[in-house]
Amino acid sequence: PVGGPSGGGAAPPLSLAYIDEAYNGSSGPASARSAELDAAPAAPGGERERAPARSRPPSALPNGGRVTLVGAGPGSPDLLTVAAHRIITDPDNLLIVDRLVSDEILGLIGGEYKVANKNPGCQGAAQKEIYEWCLEGLREGRHVVRLKIGDPFVFGRGGEE
Repeated sequence: PVGGPSGGGAAPPLSLAYIDEAYNGSSGPASARSAELDAAPAAPGGERERAPARSRPPSALPNGGRVTLVGAGPGSPDLLTVAAHRIITDPDNLLIVDRLVSDEILGLIGGEYKVANKNPGCQGAAQKEIYEWCLEGLREGRHVVRLKIGDPFVFGRGGEE
């Protein structure tokens, strides 16, 4: 694992509240436009114009920072998807990896990575540390990659991330 300076200049004001505002919009979950559409009468055919999706996150924060959840598969580099391989080997990405990711997969990482040591009995503290690392990378405008073993959505584990 490697640490390093943030690259000069003051970090933008980035917090979980800021990310939530960027995700949900400044006027909260019900924007004026969607309220207007919800109140609009139906068109002659009985169809209403649909309100815009409110659950779609931005593809990146204003400073370019973004987070991607990637599955490392069963541990063999030969079984990674092409997209996962491309993301893992990009030297500009900050990877936050599970402690159980195989050494073969770790050997592919082209840039900085930090190991999340989620051990029995300390998952809460470890998850908080993961959030802090993600915020650190986002403040720097980096592509943060959360690399989990297997398929990250099996048994709902992707939801906690």
